[in-house]
Amino acid sequence: MTIKKIRLFLASNIEKEEKWLTDMSSKGFHFQKYYFGVYNFNQNPEEEYIYQIDFNEASQEYFSFYKEAGWKHVDSSMGRFHYFKKRADQPGVKKLYTDLESMKESVQRMLQFYLMMFLLLICSQAGLFLTWHGHPVQKAVAALAAFGVVLYLCLFVSLKKKLQFYK
Repeated sequence: MTIKKIRLFLASNIEKEEKWLTDMSSKGFHFQKYYFGVYNFNQNPEEEYIYQIDFNEASQEYFSFYKEAGWKHVDSSMGRFHYFKKRADQPGVKKLYTDLESMKESVQRMLQFYLMMFLLLICSQAGLFLTWHGHPVQKAVAALAAFGVVLYLCLFVSLKKKLQFYK
């Protein structure tokens, strides 16, 4: 049986997302696919997995590294967030990339990626403000853009705090 759960996590809260996925697995619901806040799970109470999320560019070498360490690739989101799982009863490393330098590099990659996305958001809205006539549709789009800006600022503050922690 497949179930869907809606849950939103900031990119800076990967650890919370991993814990939630692992907790769901301990209840018999195993993550299969992610799409914009919607998580798909298959039910099988006889299995239990540990999940890890990594932010990195995908390559054959990258996925081979995880596979050799006993992790199975489950899904990817935005071409950068990669979800892996490993049986909970399987011996070995329960998490890859636990050293401070690797974690710091991951946060730096995230910060650069989201900064680029933020700049694209700002540029894409330039036409809205250059042709401003105060129409209700323009006001609604401006409100959505403002919400996006606030969300990005919260993300940047959170990522900067993480970066300071890893220094």
